Amino acid sequence: MTVGFHRPDWVEEREYQTKAVKSWVNAGGQGIFNMATGTGKTVTSLLTATTVAEELDGNLALIVAVPYQHLVDQWTDDLEDFNASPIRAYESRAKWQERLEREFMEFNMGVRESLVVVTTHATFASEAFQQALERLRRTEKMLIADEVHHLGAADKRKSLPDSISLRLGLSATPKRWYDEAGTDILFSYFGDGVVYEYSLAEAIDNGALCEYYYIPHVIEFTSEEAETYEALSAKIANLASELGDDLGDADLQSNSSLKFALFKRARLVGTAENKLSKLEELMKQQRSVDHTLVYCGDGSVEDEVTGETKRHVDMTVELLRDNLELRVNRFTARESQSEREHLLDSFENGDLQALVAIRCLDEGVDVPATQTAFVLSSSSNPRQFVQRRGRILRQHKDKQYAVIHDFLVAPPTRVRPSSLDTSQFQTERSLIRKELERVQLFADSARNHPDADVAAVPTGNSGSLGHLKEQYNLREM
Repeated sequence: MTVGFHRPDWVEEREYQTKAVKSWVNAGGQGIFNMATGTGKTVTSLLTATTVAEELDGNLALIVAVPYQHLVDQWTDDLEDFNASPIRAYESRAKWQERLEREFMEFNMGVRESLVVVTTHATFASEAFQQALERLRRTEKMLIADEVHHLGAADKRKSLPDSISLRLGLSATPKRWYDEAGTDILFSYFGDGVVYEYSLAEAIDNGALCEYYYIPHVIEFTSEEAETYEALSAKIANLASELGDDLGDADLQSNSSLKFALFKRARLVGTAENKLSKLEELMKQQRSVDHTLVYCGDGSVEDEVTGETKRHVDMTVELLRDNLELRVNRFTARESQSEREHLLDSFENGDLQALVAIRCLDEGVDVPATQTAFVLSSSSNPRQFVQRRGRILRQHKDKQYAVIHDFLVAPPTRVRPSSLDTSQFQTERSLIRKELERVQLFADSARNHPDADVAAVPTGNSGSLGHLKEQYNLREM
């Protein structure tokens, strides 16, 4: 018989990990761990799996589903430390199906004590993989779903197998944004939903994550941007008013014309011209520019010198490289997996001083050496900024604390809120509220709280956060 996987001797189970495992066991072997990014969800889940394997005398088929291919490789490395030899199931079926079918058959026959499969969410939901799962007849089966919120999507949740009774979901943000139905289905499948929560504040207090300073900056539009913004806002307000007084976020997302106008305004906000000049100013003030991350918008901007239209990420790289002579590279979907690995290694050892990303550093990529982060653009989806913050706060031997600079764009100051009609005012207020919710969340656990969320650094005539709260009747935030 094959030798089952087990916990390595070097793993020292922390108190919060022990509590997590017990809470899942007490919930009948089903539930979700809502743990802050960077607190060791992977190891905690593998400690849970080894507890199950020990209870079953080593007999266990473990299926791990992750959102991205690079996470398959990361999980495989971790599982090998637990004495497993996982099947990597993604890309072409020719690479994995034969071994998968053979080991499933051996497990069914009892000649294989344990087996482990790591697969992407896409492959997990595929017909070929689902059919193979149906042929795994023994009951000693467990599913670990990493970044479990993805599996609540309509095209993924139908693939959650009833035949696997031991179910563990992992996420720092398990609730699905704008999708209550998907969240309910997901939580129902995983039993009682969240069975253990480990917050960022707890993680910082316990030393699992590093402390941080949070510095918001209010950025002002250029005159041209302000005109475009005002036109888009007026259009959004008109479209929203047509949907009635009971307009909610789900309605905003379901109306295609309104959704496109919101998308265009979000891109404008994400790539506001003054963000780059502010970034340059702040970088010049840094005592050290090593191990810096910059998150950009995914839109394009016009180069003032050449008149060319360039991607915001490329403009940012050029500014840091040409104006400040930094060793910098972009980290985007354009770079291959091998290129990204090389960039991360170069960032870790200091050959690169800065990485400029759009979304590729949001989930599943470890950058613990990061000491300073500039968030030039952020979506209103809480999942994005929660994930980003956790990545920035990972512990590293050369890091005492992290610094997060957050760039917020306020509505043009030349338009007084009191001059807006009701619909326009509510549209503007909604935008400001979402920005302030992020500020409040980041500031609450910051080393410089409570000053962080009241002392935003204004740019030009944009004013402070306190001024914005007063103008838009958001004093309670």
